[in-house]
Amino acid sequence: MLSRPTRFMVAWNFLDRPKTLEVWVPTFAKVFPLRIRGEATEMAQRPVILSLTKMHESGMRLLHESAELRMASGIDPETLQREIVGADGLIIRTGGVIDAALLDRGDRLKVVGRHGVGYDQIDIEAATERGIQVVYTPGANTQSVCEHVFAMMIGLSKHFPQMMSALAAGDYHARTRMMGRDLLGRTLGIVGFGRIGRRVGEVAKAAFGMKVLYHDIIAAPPEVEAKAGAVRVGFDELLRESEYVTLHVPLDRTTRSMIDEAALAKMRPDAILINACRGPVVVEAAVAAALDAKRLWGYGGDVFEVEPPPPGHPLIGRPDVMLTPHSAAQTDEGLRNMATWIVEDVLGILRGEAPRNPVNDPAAVLANRQRLGK
Repeated sequence: MLSRPTRFMVAWNFLDRPKTLEVWVPTFAKVFPLRIRGEATEMAQRPVILSLTKMHESGMRLLHESAELRMASGIDPETLQREIVGADGLIIRTGGVIDAALLDRGDRLKVVGRHGVGYDQIDIEAATERGIQVVYTPGANTQSVCEHVFAMMIGLSKHFPQMMSALAAGDYHARTRMMGRDLLGRTLGIVGFGRIGRRVGEVAKAAFGMKVLYHDIIAAPPEVEAKAGAVRVGFDELLRESEYVTLHVPLDRTTRSMIDEAALAKMRPDAILINACRGPVVVEAAVAAALDAKRLWGYGGDVFEVEPPPPGHPLIGRPDVMLTPHSAAQTDEGLRNMATWIVEDVLGILRGEAPRNPVNDPAAVLANRQRLGK
């Protein structure tokens, strides 16, 4: 018996999507939703997104609400080439290689979303040629990585690795055998003055009164330089003058092995080197040799030439090194930002909206889609 009259609601849109009839049947003051659908279901109209990994619940929730989500069963080329078929969008993190062969298998693929900043595992040129938009999340983890860099700078300056190991071994008096140093007023060299590099410079100036040098192929606007008190210099000058050097460059042919034996030889023996961008930017064996020869104070790394690093890695376990497993952006805030931003951008593109954070030129992508009749 109905407690009040049955209420009917019909909802549809005007984009050739199936009509939906929803019926609410209030019985005994409770509402039980009933949904009746036409032959074409709503799920069939939702875009198919293949994700290579889970992400923060904020992004997963958006995907479940607005798309048919498929989780890849592996990230090896054979698996991905099989599972990319039928997907409208692809979301990746650090694993998986998105090359031309994989993109050719994406018969419906329109967009690749990189959950993060580095996109060196994606063949951008191949994606553009095939009319596939690539997007990423610049700025989503800027503060997270910046704080990680300063944690390493401070930890190495105060001999945290040695002090913690000594204390755990019962050697309290290690405190008098090693002399740390303050960051205040020292010279920081930033290689790569993008979002993260600029934020590191701002904090260095505001919190520690550091002198900031930077090297980048493009000069920052004067107001940006002023905010960090940053001076643009040549690469060699930065290495010679800096007591701290932190790397914030993308990985490409010009930056691969940028910090090699020759570069390390130009650095001060009291310098601390931090790498929180991409592992292959640094030649790790050369860093180990410089540390052994006391030509470098310490090294902090969040990334590795090969990830995960192999057994017997020359830097893992050293007392003059701080290493973390590519976790600088692994904060609740950073992961929420990356997940939400990339999902919103991917779904927006599939709705026909302009990309918010494109890697490749949207005009070139559109022209190639039209050329290919997509």
